[in-house]
This record gives sequence, structure tokens and C-alpha cells, in this order.
Amino acid sequence: MPQIIERDGLKKGEAAVITGAAQGLGRGIALRLAEDGAKVALWDVQKDGVEETAALCREAGAADSMTCLVDVGDETAVKAGAEAVLEAWGTPYGLVNNAGIFSRLTVLETDFETWDRMLRVNVTGCFLCSKAFGPAMIEAGRGAIVNFSSGRALSGAARAVSYGTTKGGVLAFTKGLAMEWAPYGIRVNAIMPGVAETAMPLAATNIEELRSRGSRIPLGRIAQPEYLAAVVAFLLSRDSAYMTGQALGVNGGALTVP
Repeated sequence: MPQIIERDGLKKGEAAVITGAAQGLGRGIALRLAEDGAKVALWDVQKDGVEETAALCREAGAADSMTCLVDVGDETAVKAGAEAVLEAWGTPYGLVNNAGIFSRLTVLETDFETWDRMLRVNVTGCFLCSKAFGPAMIEAGRGAIVNFSSGRALSGAARAVSYGTTKGGVLAFTKGLAMEWAPYGIRVNAIMPGVAETAMPLAATNIEELRSRGSRIPLGRIAQPEYLAAVVAFLLSRDSAYMTGQALGVNGGALTVP
């Protein structure tokens, strides 16, 4: 068993699993890793979207791609998806826990089913997916996991209490798992995105209004998926080999992290 994390990273031809890959940030991450020559396993509940991502990844230069219809809050589905990846490609080096859902309800408007679903997808999903690949990564003595949190975990926001709570849980999970799995050569980090041009914020506004929010951000613009994808690629690479248990704010300066 390795006693230190070696300078290691995702190599061309190695595999990474990306959850929530049918659109938005997940698709952007998948395309970046495909351009870098990785094999990409694309998980989502949206069949058409995830298959479109797979086709785009093949065009972008992926060493290989596969799709799995996986609800990350469903333990049976996660286990089946992991078995498919392990059988086809062996142990993946990277796992990107990107899948998430958002609720724009106040606490009093939020019923138990909505609260429970948010927890299962956003927090339990990270737990189930990490646990599903953990034994193989531990046996291999290498791997990197990137979890998606949010600035809402630190700043809070009205009508986003359930979302912020789940993303705070992702931060705690990231820190704890990083400590548990560091002796096995596995790094675990998190990203806290700011406003990005994706389907989640566009569900409540239009593209013009969304882009106008950039005027309130120090760097003067909202994020594009490729901005986040580049940071994911870094966290999976050997260039970040001395980083674990960290949370990076990728938000144009909208929220600075102490």
C-alpha cells in the first residue's frame, strides 16, 4: 500500500467516469477529457442527451466512450454502471461527481420528497459513486475524484437552502474521503462553480438576463462549461498531484474562499 501520493495523473487512453454528462458542465468536462485522449464513461438519466455527448466525444478524439443510464441516487443503478465500466475497461483513474439537481423553493415550500431527492442526488450520489469505484482504485493504488459543490455551500442564499445544504455536505464528504483514501494514492478534491451558461440557471431565466449577471462579477462575465472543464482536467492531472481535500472556487471572483 503506498504511503504517499505519487506524482500521478490521468494519462492518454485511461478512463474517467463523468456523471451528469448529458448536458452543461458534464458535457463540457467529457469533451475536454475526450480532447485529451481519455476514455470517457458518460452517466446520466437522459438517454438522448448522453448519447449525443458520446458522439461528440468520439469526434473530439476520445480513446473510447460508453454511456450508462444511471440515477446516481439509486444504489442498484450505480452498482450496475460501475460493473459495466470495470468489466469493459478495468479501473478508471478519474471519477467526476458532477450530477446534481436544484430547487428554487423556500424552506416552507419544500416538501419532504423534494428535500430527500436533493440529498440523494447531490450528496448520496457522490457517496455511492465513490464507494462503487473505491475498492478497485484502492487495489490499483491510484486515482482522482472531483466532486462538484457550490459557492452556495459557503454563502447561502434564499430559495436555495436545500441546494446549499447538499453542497455543504459535498464539501464535508470531500474533505473526509480525502483523508481516508490518501494512504491508498487516491486524491479527492472539489470545485465550487459560479454562475455558468448551462441548463440549470436557464430554467429560471433567459440567456440575455443570465449573461447580464456577468456585470456583477469581478471578471465581468459568467462562466462557460469549458472554464470548469479545464479545472477538472487539472485536478485529474499530474500537475495537481500534491492536492487533496481542497475546494477550488471557479467563479470569476464572485465569491472568494478563505
